[in-house]
Formats: sequence, structure tokens, C-alpha cells
Amino acid sequence: MNTFQEPYCWQAELLAEANAVNEFSNIKEKFVIDGNADYPEPEYLIRIGDVPTLPKGNLVAVSAKWKNGKTFFCDILSAIFLGSDTFTNCESLVKQGKVRFIDTEQAKNDTARILKTIRSMTPEDRHGDIEVSCLRDADIDTGNESDGISRYEFVQQTIEIEHPDLVIIDGIADLIYNYNDVFESQQMVNQLATLANKNNCCIVVVMHQNKGSHDKMMKGHIGTMLYQKCSDVFQVEKHGDIFLVTHPVSRHRQSQGLVFKLDENVIPKDGAADRHRQMQLERQQSEQQVREILADVIPQDGTPIRRSDIVEQLTEKKPFQRTRCYELIKQALAMGWLEEVDRSRVRLKAADDDVSSVRPL
Repeated sequence: MNTFQEPYCWQAELLAEANAVNEFSNIKEKFVIDGNADYPEPEYLIRIGDVPTLPKGNLVAVSAKWKNGKTFFCDILSAIFLGSDTFTNCESLVKQGKVRFIDTEQAKNDTARILKTIRSMTPEDRHGDIEVSCLRDADIDTGNESDGISRYEFVQQTIEIEHPDLVIIDGIADLIYNYNDVFESQQMVNQLATLANKNNCCIVVVMHQNKGSHDKMMKGHIGTMLYQKCSDVFQVEKHGDIFLVTHPVSRHRQSQGLVFKLDENVIPKDGAADRHRQMQLERQQSEQQVREILADVIPQDGTPIRRSDIVEQLTEKKPFQRTRCYELIKQALAMGWLEEVDRSRVRLKAADDDVSSVRPL
């Protein structure tokens, strides 16, 4: 009896293996790249300078320190997409489309200002294409409430039912309980990436940076996941009343970013000219500081002096490291305040001096 069962079990095993191979082959077709096919580039929503950005089907992150202009920059992205001409070097690449701005952090009166800000920069005939929601009172999950909706579910249904082109989530950390939890972070970022891909929209998420003044990494494990999954990362920094937007990470092309400031009505406006003036002033102040520091050790009659002698005198008079002293000399040379005499010596530069008349030691 056993001799008749063994061939039967053997054949059944072979059949199961063949079915598994066929089933996997069918599934595999969806994921394998065809070397002979031309895959289209993503559709970009806006252009910053000459670089298209905000690709559909992708996640994009905006990061900054606390109160450093993240939300204002998201207002600007929304307005540019809706046809704003506030920034002359930016434009929308889509003639018609919808924006859904989902605020998870602020109270309703503050969220209402987001809508007013975007509309103030946007042509009136596009006001109907922007909708702003406040999820501060929504729960992270629904628990046992059958009529409730979680924050993520609100985002999901907004995208799947209303099909916006641009979705801004300010901020992503409020969709989960713990932004340092590996599982929660991975799950949320993967869910949003899948949503963007399946619904062919661009999802922009806002995330705070770490507290350290020089640490620009986004907070927690979810920040690490965003760097891995996002096609682009924008960073916003505040310098006085000027906000600088940089574009340090991109899978495609990095733009030059943009500069903005706030007008008397707290509405963003192009700040490029103000930034240019600010940089000129900062450069003048820096050059003046270099002159004042070196004036005590550089002979004012144009006599050559060795770099090493300058460094020795500076370290005696000032609490400077040697590397800082050499950097000051380098800056003074770049400014044209000092000039090289030979490989080891420099001197104060005068307009009518003839360097060739100075003999090396």
C-alpha cells in the first residue's frame, strides 16, 4: 500500500512546485525592469530656476529648525503650482491641478492663515484649486470608534478620492506616535511613498531638524527613512529677516533654491535682492574684521613679512589657532589687501607699488 502512495506524493510535490514557479513568474513581471523599454520621466509640477522639481509619484521633504520658515516655504510651493508670479524665476509646469494642504500641528485659526497666505499669492481664478485642512483634533488612530478617522486615513482618502496633484503634510511626525520607533517610521514612510506612486501625485512632507545648530539632519528614525525614500529634500534657514531655501538632495537635478522674506502683511515675497545686499554687507564686515586683526602685525610701509612671522605674532596677541591665522592671511590675499612677494612672504598692497622691485631674501 505504501509503494502506491509514494509516487502519488512525489507527483503532487512536483505539481505544487510547478504551480509556485508559474505564480511567481506572473507576479515577477510587475517588478522586473525591461532593458528594451523606454520608461518615461516623472511629470514635474513646478520649476525653480531652470530645474524642474516636485515629481509626481514621489515623496519630497522640507526640513528646518523650529520656526525657521518650513510652512512659509510650503505656502510658496503651493502658490507657484497654482500659477503665482511672486517669484519670477519659478513657474508651474501644470496648467490645471489641485493642492491639498494638510496641517497636523496648528490650531484652526493658524491653519486658516495658511489658506489666506496661499490665496494672497495666487490668481483668483485658482483659489478653488487649493484646500487646507486642520488635523490637530484628529486621532493618530481610530481605536474602537467605528465612525472615527485617523490622521493617516484622512490623508489616504483625500488622495484616493479627490486625486490632488500636490499634497503637503505639515508635519509627518504627527501621523505616528513615536518618530524614533523603527517599525512605525518605516511603515508610515512606505505607506506614503506607495500612496504617491499609486495615485501619481507628489507628497511633500515637513519634518523638523535635530536641535544642534550645525546638525541639519531630520529628527529621529523617520528622518533617516525620509532621506532614503524622498526624491528631493529642501532645507530652509533663517538669516535675520531673510529665509534661504537650499536643495541639497535630489535623485535628479538640484535647483539653486530660492530666497524669500515676509512683507508687512507677513506674506512671503522674493528676497533675492535683499539677500544680495545682505551678503554685500556681510562681506564688507568680514573684510573689515580681517583688516583690523592683521593691522597690528602687517608693516604699514609695505615691507614684506613672512607668513610664519605673522602667525607667531598673532598667536601671541590673540587667542587664535595657527590654522585660523593662516586662513586670515588667505582671506586678506583674496580681498586684495595683501599681495604675495614670494612663496613665503606677503606685504600690504599699494596701488602704485611695483612688486618686481622687491628682492627676495
